[in-house]
Amino acid sequence: MTRRCKLDIVIEILDVISNGTTKTKIVYEANLNFNIATKYLDLLQEKKFIRKNGNMYEITGEGQTFLKKAKELQI
Repeated sequence: MTRRCKLDIVIEILDVISNGTTKTKIVYEANLNFNIATKYLDLLQEKKFIRKNGNMYEITGEGQTFLKKAKELQI
């Protein structure tokens, strides 16, 4: 198994969040641990790509735009 780059992890997290989900589901579906997931979720919130609504994470319009463009760049 090869290591994933930061962009691959961000894309995977945004994919999981695209329908709204909890942190636990993000951890399991993106194959991360809670500490790493927390760091990425904080970063994505800071960049306004996601927002937290209660215990649910949702993708923003900016996040959807970024996800679409990032997937185009993925090799």
